[in-house]
Amino acid sequence: MPRLWLINQFANTPELPGHTRQFEVATALVSYGWHVEVFASDFNLIQRQYRRLRFPQLWRIERLAGICWTWLWVFPYSHNNWKRQLNMLSFCLHLVLRLGPAVVLGRFTGRAPDLILASSPQLPAAFICLWISRLTGIPFVLEVRDLWPQVLIDQGGKSPSNSVVQFLAWMERLLYLHASIVVVLAKGAEPYVRDRGACHTAWLPNGPDLKLFAPRPLPPDRPVFTVIYAGAHGDANGLENVIAAARLLEQQQSTARIRLVGDGPEKQALIQLASDLETVSFEAPVPKRHIPDLMADADAILLSLRDVPIFRYGVSPNKLYDAYALGRPVITTVPGAINSEVEENRLGLTAPPCDPIALAGAIQHLIDTPRDERQAMAERAINLAHTTYSRQRINAQYNTLLRGLIAA
Repeated sequence: MPRLWLINQFANTPELPGHTRQFEVATALVSYGWHVEVFASDFNLIQRQYRRLRFPQLWRIERLAGICWTWLWVFPYSHNNWKRQLNMLSFCLHLVLRLGPAVVLGRFTGRAPDLILASSPQLPAAFICLWISRLTGIPFVLEVRDLWPQVLIDQGGKSPSNSVVQFLAWMERLLYLHASIVVVLAKGAEPYVRDRGACHTAWLPNGPDLKLFAPRPLPPDRPVFTVIYAGAHGDANGLENVIAAARLLEQQQSTARIRLVGDGPEKQALIQLASDLETVSFEAPVPKRHIPDLMADADAILLSLRDVPIFRYGVSPNKLYDAYALGRPVITTVPGAINSEVEENRLGLTAPPCDPIALAGAIQHLIDTPRDERQAMAERAINLAHTTYSRQRINAQYNTLLRGLIAA
């Protein structure tokens, strides 16, 4: 039975808010005959609180769906300041103290991993995994979720000459250069990582679990047209643009109702911004298993991002592909690959980011679109989910890829 270590500080299980890609990949690999150990932080990124550990616990091991899951204590934080750096560094310290000795001991007990897979962010944790791999000869796979440190430049306003950015860029180059393979979630990221040294790459995007996100009929015609955004409420999501569009629609006496589901550092400010609007509601984040029922109540699903250059390389948003599988028209404000995919496949409507007039127009246009055409959008989305983004298909490809590395 091949053994895999899967490391991602922000990995979640389905009952927690946040992405569950590592859980989904791990459970699939277990079904393919792998022994999988996952190492993640117990401090939930969205809720900013511990979920399992109680002082003075530093770790906890659980068996979840056949996975050996280790929850690690990290330094808490509530804002993106110096405490966030301590949060990441404390996770790295765990990896040094736990994984290094475990590999050495595993050599004698037969419990050392055959493969180490680290998913970014964050780069320092992946870098530690790389050097454990280099010192032990164990193949190393890097999964790229976000393009660090480029995200700090394009979204965070950092200068390319900033010492932290340069240090992370040095890590990034070594990771790309020495990884056995670099897995990217966004198709547009593949040339990016190749230009920076990656020799072997694979595109394995996010995708819906087709058992969980089975197609649902469109809601019956009703007095309001419900648009749901489900996801993070952060600076990158550009939700103030959504609120501005909602204000325009309300002034036009549109039937649009916008539900914003999730949490994040900008949520309270957004609530204040929309305090005078009757057609916008804010709701708490929900676990992954409840997302299908939530989305089923929508006439359309909204994906919103700010106009950040790095997003043009492509992103791989779970909620978009979940909407495809469920059979919902989408409205997107992501220039580049996402808007192009929606337009070329006629899956809904698009608008430029940070353009509330265009977004309001797109929402109203979809409201005015006949039901049979919205149904056709839904059917085309379902087909794309099955042929390209199916989680089952992607997990099978992951299994083949990883077994090939072991056999090489």
